[in-house]
Amino acid sequence: MFGTPTLHLNKISVSRGGNLLIADLSLELSGPKLLWVTGGNGIGKTSLLRTCAGLSHADSGEVSWSIENKPITAPEGVSFLPANSYAKPALTAGEEAKFWDANLAETQMTPHRSTLTQNLSTGQAKRLSISKLLSDKKPIWILDEPLAGLDDAGRSLVAECLQSHVRAGGLALVASHAPIAVQGIPTQKLALA
Repeated sequence: MFGTPTLHLNKISVSRGGNLLIADLSLELSGPKLLWVTGGNGIGKTSLLRTCAGLSHADSGEVSWSIENKPITAPEGVSFLPANSYAKPALTAGEEAKFWDANLAETQMTPHRSTLTQNLSTGQAKRLSISKLLSDKKPIWILDEPLAGLDDAGRSLVAECLQSHVRAGGLALVASHAPIAVQGIPTQKLALA
């Protein structure tokens, strides 16, 4: 169980390539909750998530994180799952999982433990990334297009992981073109226009 994780956005503006994508956005999100961020291609979903994860800086405004009202840094409390899975290409899935202390069985990847990560399918690579996310055990998850490249079983796996995380008191921000349907947890939608 987590304490209450909170993400604070205070009048942030975010641009990419000189184009203003988000202007003066203020939002406070506390767990347990799932925020579904939606909008068209190029609207700023990924830029917003990277800013919330502490990987990019807002042009103006402030992003901060806390647990039980105690300030924390992004590395202390935030796990980020990018749209494109990342893994060392020279390692097998099992070696990559061992490095992260991840359990491949949680994502049905045990049969692929001897496969080089560069030879995994898109869905298998996504499952490996989800294994690493689960091993991180941080209270704030930020996921960019976690359903992309997954079959129905993979999508159900993501929903189950999100449900467990939020039920444990966690906070999840998820950008997705596909609807995020997770039963029995508080969910909010942020549509970027």
